[in-house]
Amino acid sequence: MLFSARPKETRSELFDREEELKELEAYTKHPLVLITGPRRIGKTSVLKVYLKEAHAASAFVDLRFPVNSYKSLYSIFSSLLTQLSHRSFPKRLKELLQRMDGVNVAGLDISLSWGRRPSLAEVMDKLNSLGKVLIAFDEAQNLRGMLAEQFTSLVAHCYDYCGNITFILTGSEAGLLYDLLRQDDPEAPLYGRHMEEIRVKRFDRESSIRFLERGFKEAEVDVSKEVINYAVDRLDGVAGWLTEFGLASLKSRPNKELVDAVFERAAKTSLNEVSNYSDEYLRVVEAIGVGKDRWSQIKQHLSVKKRREVYDAELSRYLNRLKKRGYIELKEDGRYGLLDPILSNYFSSN
Repeated sequence: MLFSARPKETRSELFDREEELKELEAYTKHPLVLITGPRRIGKTSVLKVYLKEAHAASAFVDLRFPVNSYKSLYSIFSSLLTQLSHRSFPKRLKELLQRMDGVNVAGLDISLSWGRRPSLAEVMDKLNSLGKVLIAFDEAQNLRGMLAEQFTSLVAHCYDYCGNITFILTGSEAGLLYDLLRQDDPEAPLYGRHMEEIRVKRFDRESSIRFLERGFKEAEVDVSKEVINYAVDRLDGVAGWLTEFGLASLKSRPNKELVDAVFERAAKTSLNEVSNYSDEYLRVVEAIGVGKDRWSQIKQHLSVKKRREVYDAELSRYLNRLKKRGYIELKEDGRYGLLDPILSNYFSSN
């Protein structure tokens, strides 16, 4: 069903992402693939549909919550190995790993001992011998600190020595994902290595309208073209929020008031996300949203809010972090803009 709160897992449920699926099919011949795009745009759905259809063994890990310990890393790879053991290699993987020091096998479940710490590179080498394997990490930018170094070192090892293994990493905060991989840092494990990237974009206006029309037809809900157009104007082409409106319409009459309620919830969610990082981030986003979009204007706005002069280095730090987290962009004319269409619509209408 198109109006489903869960990520899609079959092609029939996925709307207008044929091009992204074709790109994934072509790119997974390479060792490392990135899937980037704004929040709630459908990256996870694209990934899950592809993995289900791919003619290869695959495992998927949700990293939406920050992971910052080596013990967590071993737990993650224990989960990956168990998935592969259950779905793709029920006997062969168990036989390969059960004699390794620090690897515990119970039935088809495989766990890596944190105490004895088996070599993850050696585990990957053995996995590579079984054939093509796709390993997916959703929101991979949440791997932090020394854990990030350990992870990227392992990916670099597989890049060079495991021709059957492809890593697929998604990230809503593309700048932080690039920081994790440090492709341009001569001292980083993945320095100079090529990475394929798929950018999942918002639906254009026509596609957004077709998405809602198809979803309402499936749900057998009557809705006027006027309300559909109004929903697209307010919610833009963000699949997650268009779906939220569709789901709400299954319980209440689809009208402009319902669109406004979903929009307010969407705006509140985005604002809360920004403020959870920092009140200063929220004030910067607010300044840009109300049209104070040049450096000097943002600085003045923030200084008034903080009741003290904001230093240039301080403002630069806020702006750079917001760019890395995918909330703002610096345009060619020197102005800053909001990348979240919900926030743009919110500030323009308030």
